[in-house]
Amino acid sequence: MNLIDILIWIVLLVFVIKGFMKGLVREVCSLLGLVIGGWAAFKYYPYLAESLRSLIRIPQPVALALSFLLVFLVLGLLFYLFGHLITVVFKIMLLGGINRVGGVVFGLLEGAFLLCMLLYLATAKPVPDRVKGYLQHSRTAQMFIVSGREIVAGWDSAHRVSPGRNK
Repeated sequence: MNLIDILIWIVLLVFVIKGFMKGLVREVCSLLGLVIGGWAAFKYYPYLAESLRSLIRIPQPVALALSFLLVFLVLGLLFYLFGHLITVVFKIMLLGGINRVGGVVFGLLEGAFLLCMLLYLATAKPVPDRVKGYLQHSRTAQMFIVSGREIVAGWDSAHRVSPGRNK
């Protein structure tokens, strides 16, 4: 076991602890808030920027940035509050333990997915030979790299055969 193996296990442990502390409901709501908030911010920030500029006199770049942040943060806050509310309901119904166990599993999967992507990118892109050497000598890293490669290949093949696209 080398330093990379130890770092990988530490990252996984941090995600497991985070999942246990927050629980499944808050973890899922947090992720949904990021994804939906990011999507909505990218889609709707120009429209909000126009409205902001008509209400207060600010330069367009400032209005655009402010609009993006506003949409992203408001949706993130709404999902956070929803997750907190559902977690309280779970505790009242004595389902807090199940919520925490689900959070551990979700945290582990989230950490593993992140490691798969990061380690795959570390081998797919130009990185120093020393880093590549550490990764090649890590048995744990190799498992995540292979999994990351398979995930990306799956996304690529799904993209090529999606309806409305040429094969």
